[in-house]
Amino acid sequence: MKFEVMLKGAGEVKASLTARFVSGEMEFKKKRIDFENEARVLKLGAGDGAKFTAEMARELGAMASAEAKAQGLDTLALELEGIGPKFAEAACEGALLGAYVFDSFKSKKDKNTFVKITACCGIAEEAAAKKAHITAQNVILARDLANSPPNSATPSYIAAAAKKAAGKKITVSVLDKSDLKKNKMGAFYAVAQGSEEPAKLVIMEYKGGNKNAKPVVFIGKGITFDSGGISLKPSSGIEEMKYDMSGAAAVIMAVKAAAELELKINITALMPLTENLPDGKAYKPSDVLTTMSGKTVEVISTDAEGRLVLCDTMTYAIKKYSPEVMVDIATLTGACSAALASNAAGVMGNDPDTIALLKECGEITGERLWEFPLWEEYREMIKSKTADIKNTGGKRAGAITAGMFLKEFADGVKWAHLDIAGTAYNMEGKTYAPEGASSFGLRLLLKFAEKMAEEKKG
Repeated sequence: MKFEVMLKGAGEVKASLTARFVSGEMEFKKKRIDFENEARVLKLGAGDGAKFTAEMARELGAMASAEAKAQGLDTLALELEGIGPKFAEAACEGALLGAYVFDSFKSKKDKNTFVKITACCGIAEEAAAKKAHITAQNVILARDLANSPPNSATPSYIAAAAKKAAGKKITVSVLDKSDLKKNKMGAFYAVAQGSEEPAKLVIMEYKGGNKNAKPVVFIGKGITFDSGGISLKPSSGIEEMKYDMSGAAAVIMAVKAAAELELKINITALMPLTENLPDGKAYKPSDVLTTMSGKTVEVISTDAEGRLVLCDTMTYAIKKYSPEVMVDIATLTGACSAALASNAAGVMGNDPDTIALLKECGEITGERLWEFPLWEEYREMIKSKTADIKNTGGKRAGAITAGMFLKEFADGVKWAHLDIAGTAYNMEGKTYAPEGASSFGLRLLLKFAEKMAEEKKG
């Protein structure tokens, strides 16, 4: 059986390459190109079969894409029959994601891209390959959103993208700046004050589960450009702050993928979207903000804005949707990036079972998580003499104190926080995550939703 994926454009198929997974003959990541009946056959070493993992299959799939691209080929055929559903899904994901090219804003498109990937599967692998296609296509859409320049990917643009992604199975509502004020979302509103671009709170609801079941809530940080506000960032690397909406992009397309896979679960996704810019109306260090929860926050740094938009969004989600569990995903702290680089994202929260399931899903998808503690001692670092809490605890334990801040707004709901600051873009050593946005966390959240749905079914 064959499964075809059209990537870019159409056109005549001029040349092709077949990739085969070979166990035992070569070490992992070794490759050999043979010519069989004048066709190019790329043999990829899977190493010791007993030690072969889904992440290895993902990497090998991406290597096959890279080789086809390097040879200027139009098609790639993956021979997956007999490899098993788990490895077939991972290999297809890797091939599709490794082929990703972002050239939407170039006057001349990249000519060195092939147009078709074919997965040659047995019955056991066919459904897995189709699932990989849905997942990968949504990762690609999320990457496109995150890679887009901030003068294009404004809050309004992303809100429109969420509506387009919704299709018929997802309902979308959008709150504007006046709604933030009406709902007394003082922290979110304050961050939005410095921008001429109108802030948005996008809400997507997918109801694939029992009508009365509480939803799983995903919250994705959507700062479409983060200058640091009055606490202005250094100029070096500031262009990368277009990626500060990577959490929102991942969540939008994770919900879309869940709907396309018809997962038997209710998911509500909330994306707080705004720029963080300096202006005469911008909020200032030493301001005191009143959040939707009623708690007051002393602003120490306007560059700790992500937790401010997230805390009000968490309160809104709890009051309006009574979540079964709530997971936020955000490019939140440079401290997390410094601690883990691009090898893992940070996870913390108030429910060990939720954290354990997220970590399990991360191992399956190759989007690994490392847990940070939220001990009460860390709360001392965000105590304020002026308000209830302050929005940063200083340079030490920066990722943890950010998580500790958010914990204040979980209000007894099972909650976990994913800090993807080091993994959202320019992941090193991942062949299936080319330079630029990675959409880290999308596949992890999708797997989490799938596992939650399985638990309810069981």
